[in-house]
Amino acid sequence: MGSTMRPWYAAARAMVKVVLRLCFRLRAEGVERVPSGGLLLVSNHASYLDPLAVGSVVPREIHYLARRSLFRGPMDGLLRSVNTIPTAREHPEPAALRKILELLASGQGVLIFPEGTRSADGKLQPAEPGAGFLAAQARVPILPVRIFGSFEALPRFSRFPRCVPIRVVIGSPYIPRQIERGESKKEYYRSLAEEMMARIGELR
Repeated sequence: MGSTMRPWYAAARAMVKVVLRLCFRLRAEGVERVPSGGLLLVSNHASYLDPLAVGSVVPREIHYLARRSLFRGPMDGLLRSVNTIPTAREHPEPAALRKILELLASGQGVLIFPEGTRSADGKLQPAEPGAGFLAAQARVPILPVRIFGSFEALPRFSRFPRCVPIRVVIGSPYIPRQIERGESKKEYYRSLAEEMMARIGELR
């Protein structure tokens, strides 16, 4: 389940991929590791280009989160048509979390950025514990992804992109561990979130 692309999504993905290849020489490694079924993709986040880069190389339809302020005018329909879920700027709202869990339970793939927001310097940042909470509730495989070059191409405080190569590295899926006896839920969620960033950091 969750691997077939709808025609509109496939067309949009193909167009984005062409643009990213022409402008940023986009390339990907590890695409063959992407499984079917419910899947939580976790990636570093340094640029607005990140969801476009990941979505254009992952060979299946996935869903995304975006801050609610972007859903205005014609952008609202466009974003929703390509599986984008509106939420608060840095922390998913309860409604968004419920939607994500429903999608994962139905065999869909969802991309999140555990750091919560774009890195200001391009370096990996600590994960938000909410990412661990989501993993604990979903109980689906987690797929670590690391993006190289997107910060140099379009950093957080830049208005215009530069034609810098972007590379997406996809790791191996893993199942999050169970909570241990005597471990608090807060510690457990934090641990799961930290493991996400550790596995992202291992990708080269």
